[in-house]
Amino acid sequence: MDEDDRDLSARLAVLDGAIAELVHNGAVAGWLAVQAAPFRNLFFVKQIGCWLLFTWADGTIEIEEDYPPFALLRQILEGTFRSDDDGPDYEVRWVPDDRRQELWQRYGVHEAPGYYMGLAAKQRRDRP
Repeated sequence: MDEDDRDLSARLAVLDGAIAELVHNGAVAGWLAVQAAPFRNLFFVKQIGCWLLFTWADGTIEIEEDYPPFALLRQILEGTFRSDDDGPDYEVRWVPDDRRQELWQRYGVHEAPGYYMGLAAKQRRDRP
């Protein structure tokens, strides 16, 4: 793990439990919840990764895992997110601390990641 990965791992500790709004054309299109999670890499070295739960305004969800070198987390921390190659760009707006707990109750990670994977596999996606 290089120095940049260590810096992102340290930032991830601060982001654990964070919520962001995903904004498209000036409107909130969804919410992003970040949950830090320890794991062991192929060499059994303990590292920190994260689960990223996307809850869209249409009620659909997606969950992604990210770990060093943090390709998805880097993109999100730069302030934008694109859900797929031909999807729109979403502005990432981190919610202030005074709204964080309220939104975590609604959009946070409250189940094992496999639960969200199962839900995502069954849903229909009609988002732009």
